[in-house]
Parts: sequence; C-alpha cells; structure tokens
Amino acid sequence: MPLNLETYKAVVRVTYTSNLGNRGCTGSGVVISPAGLVITNNHVIEDPDFGTAFGEITIESLKSVDSPAMDAVPAEVIIRNEKYDLAILRVPPDGVKRFIDILKPDAIDSSLMERRVRILGYPPIGGPMITVTRGVVSGFDPDGNLKTDAEINPGNSGGAALDELDVFLGIPSFIVPDANGKLGFVITLDRIRTWFEEILRLGIPKSLEELAAAFATDNLNFGGDNVDRSNRYPRILGKFAAVETLLSERRFEEVFPQVDYILKQRPRSPLAYHYQGNAFLGLKRFPEAAEQFRICLYYNPSHIPALGNLGVTLIELGRHQEALQIFEQVIDMSENPAELWTSYNNIAEIYRLSGRSALSDLYRSRANDLKAAAEERLATYGHRKGQGTKLGTLLEAIVHMEIAMPDAGSENSR
Repeated sequence: MPLNLETYKAVVRVTYTSNLGNRGCTGSGVVISPAGLVITNNHVIEDPDFGTAFGEITIESLKSVDSPAMDAVPAEVIIRNEKYDLAILRVPPDGVKRFIDILKPDAIDSSLMERRVRILGYPPIGGPMITVTRGVVSGFDPDGNLKTDAEINPGNSGGAALDELDVFLGIPSFIVPDANGKLGFVITLDRIRTWFEEILRLGIPKSLEELAAAFATDNLNFGGDNVDRSNRYPRILGKFAAVETLLSERRFEEVFPQVDYILKQRPRSPLAYHYQGNAFLGLKRFPEAAEQFRICLYYNPSHIPALGNLGVTLIELGRHQEALQIFEQVIDMSENPAELWTSYNNIAEIYRLSGRSALSDLYRSRANDLKAAAEERLATYGHRKGQGTKLGTLLEAIVHMEIAMPDAGSENSR
C-alpha cells in the first residue's frame, strides 16, 4: 500500500529553551486536533534539572517530507504529567497543517506482536528533516508500553509510532541500552487514553471539536502528577543554590546529601551529576569524579562545564591524550571566552608535561589573548549572582538555612 506522506505533516519538531539555564533541546510532537493541540513527552519540554517548563517552546512543521521543518510558532503548556511522561501543548490553529485523529478506537493488544512499525520524528542525528526508522512490535513491558527494535534516538521522543496502514500506535519515548543492544519503548494509545480519563473531568470526548474544548482549564484535573509549567519540587532550586555555596566554600563532603536529595526528585539531572563530580574532584577522588561527569554528559552531551572538568580529571589521572581531545572539543563547541581561555591553558599544560614546548607556548599565547575577556565574563557572572546586594544577602541566608536542615536527603523534607 502506498504511504500517505500527508500523515508525516502531523509530526512536528518541538524545541524547548530553558529560561533558567539557556539550554536548548529538541524533540518531536504529534498534532492531534485541527484546533492546535499537540501531544509530546513531558521530558521534551521539562527542564531535567529543575522540573520546570518555564522556558520557551516552539513548534515547527513540514511542508514536504524532503524539506526541513520550518515556520516556528510558539506553543504553550496546557497540562503535563511526569509519571505518564506526557504533555499537551497548544499552538495557534493557523499553524496546523495536518493532524492525527487519536479518538479512533484502534485496539492495542497482543495481536500487534511482530506487526511492522515506523517511528517518525526529529532526532538531531538525522538532521533538520523528518527521519523515519522501521522495525516490528517486539512485545510489551509491564506498564503496557510497546517494545520495538525500530531505531529510536534522542529527539524521536514525542513523535509518532505508526503501522504500515498509518494506524497510530503511540509515542516513541525512551530506549533501554545495554552491552548486548538496545530496545525502544512506545507509550501506547491506550495509556494516552488512560491519562485523558484521569485529567478530563467530563471524560474522553467523541469528536475532534469536543477534544479541543475539553482541554479548557476548568475541565482539567490538576494536582498530584498533573501540573502546568510549574515546578513540582519547590525546594529543588534551593538545593542547587546550597550545593553551589558548599562548592564555593570547599565544603565538599557536605555536597553529597544535598545532591542525594536532588537526585531522588530529579534522577536525570545533568547539573546534579556535574556538581557531584565537582565535589569528588575537590576531594581528589578522580575516578569517581570522572564517572559523575560522564553521567552528566550522557544526559546532556552539550554540558560544556562538565566536559571541561572531565578533561581536568583525566589530566590528574594521567590520561593526557583523552584530555587533549576533550579540550579541543570544548574549543569547537564554546564561544564563552572563560571556557576557551581555560581550555587553551589546559592544552598548553598538557603539551608542557609531554615536553612539546613550542606547542605549549602557542596555546599559552592564545590563552593570554583571551585573558581580559575571560576575566570580564567571570566578573559579570559574580555580579549577576547579586554579591554585595541586600537581595544577595537575603538569598545567602536562605541558602545557609537550607544547608543546615538535618533532613536534606529525606523524601519528607520537601
């Protein structure tokens, strides 16, 4: 049966840019209503460190399958749920080119075993255009998600899993890799409907017109795992500030219970692993520091501070060639003069230790050229934190109160 390429236009590219850390990430979404409703994964539009969705969200759609997604429009969060890992966004209706009707009662059951499945989405590895991978339904997991051997990569999250007849099966959401390979997992249409039954006070509507109206605020059940843009864990920001203070005061052992608290709430937080790595680095526990920096980079490969600190750790471990490659990578990735200055200095030191004085002098010279700009950037950062202001003094008092709380690692201390 010929493919209906128009269906691809219902799968959109989602970009989330955090206002807290200026971290941009991309994923995918599915338009489910001509009125502009889009379903995606919660982790696509949630800050992994702080649990908020305060950032800017944009949606880009296809005009044709051989062109990039374009015409970015702003999207707002209607409701999201961390347990189901689902979120509903809304975009202006004039930005909708195609939608998938998820109200059709297509069965998700054992008859799907070994049915062919296509994964549609926007993984960065596939470039700016939509990417399709194929496989079969490989089974189910205990939560009712579909397993598949179809390739699912970062950026596919929130996209569409379709069979050969364009039947919507669900949303590709995560992978489980190990040494023997990996499997992808799809949140099924049944689980999406189960979530809809929990959040829509009047139940699942019968028509697409009613579906758009159903996501009005007064018909939504907020509370528990169902939130809007807000932070479900209000103490998380305080904990991060406490960790920053402890690191600046070189109280490294006291960092760990604070990070433990954060990771209980935000187990995929790159920043928490980065700070834990910094504490191990300060204690000269270099193998443990390297492990934490690598976990951070697994969750956020563009986390340049963790990358740089991993390079420093590798120098301490005597793994100079690996460190050299990392600092060259930082130079390629960063435009921050402070990060560049540090990287050039570290490369110069590596070459000095290996007896290559000419190269060492060259990189040291490049570092010196950036020294003034780097110091200016570092001074701006210090000023931005409010040092010496009344607000800064108040925040410092709050942070030290957070540090002093004895139940920092307890679930009940929120």
